[in-house]
Amino acid sequence: MYKLLQKYKKHTGPLYAVAYSKQHDLLFTGGSDKVVATWDLDRGENTPLSIKTDSAVLNFQLLNNEKHLFIGLFNGDFHIIDIDTRKEISFFKRHKLGVFSSCYLSDRNMLFVGAGDGTLSIWDTKSFQLLASHQLGKGKIRAIQSVGNDVFIANSQGQIFTINLFAIEEYSLFTTINHPIFCLSSFSSNNSLLIGDKNAHLTEIEIESKQVLKSIPAHNWPIYRIEWLNSKEFVTCSRDKILKIWDATSMKVKQRLSFPEFQGHINSVNNLVSISSTQSIVSVGDDKQICLWRKS
Repeated sequence: MYKLLQKYKKHTGPLYAVAYSKQHDLLFTGGSDKVVATWDLDRGENTPLSIKTDSAVLNFQLLNNEKHLFIGLFNGDFHIIDIDTRKEISFFKRHKLGVFSSCYLSDRNMLFVGAGDGTLSIWDTKSFQLLASHQLGKGKIRAIQSVGNDVFIANSQGQIFTINLFAIEEYSLFTTINHPIFCLSSFSSNNSLLIGDKNAHLTEIEIESKQVLKSIPAHNWPIYRIEWLNSKEFVTCSRDKILKIWDATSMKVKQRLSFPEFQGHINSVNNLVSISSTQSIVSVGDDKQICLWRKS
């Protein structure tokens, strides 16, 4: 069972982005107050990074053996920060609307960046040179997930596109569902995709056949994040203010982390990250709070 270990509240607005660096044992949080904060979870201390953003922080990605932090902004810009020196090493004005999603492929030194204008850009993370760019429909690109040699990109029109890593200049439409998609994950077997949508359903689609294997009502409001805890469990968070721990085999809820029973979030839970080394979950939301959950 997970229990609330600690709450942190230093931000002055809703939070959308969270990432954990095992290499530095630091947590990064960001949101509408345009501040990126670093946290030592053991001591509960935070200090702002030495960068001033001029737009809300939407997305983080740790790059290059966690030496660099990618920061995606609401205005479509993104920064690359050296974590050790806390200095900016690159800045890009590539997209016209918010950077809602990203996916880092460490074995190929590639970063996929998805934006609110439907554009996808693909970058080399060693040189930070643009490798390819695509216009994938008109919907906001909300989720990107790699599975084997393919990358799946989902948008707010319910479309899922796919790009093969051996031909990144090309893309194809994989499938379409009836509701805007907010998050993607690969099932532990890597044979299927797990989708969280605006209709509050979890949907599993087999990749080879493109068939829907199951679709279940999972929350009361849109699902914003799916994160694997281990090979048998995953966690979801939603606008309904609740985190849910799921059994991956039965697709049944094992635990609900909500307010007031578990003293959780009092507003939308927008994102979360799993810290496997301490069997912990960190969640962030519209209530400006950072909640640290730990398995007991």
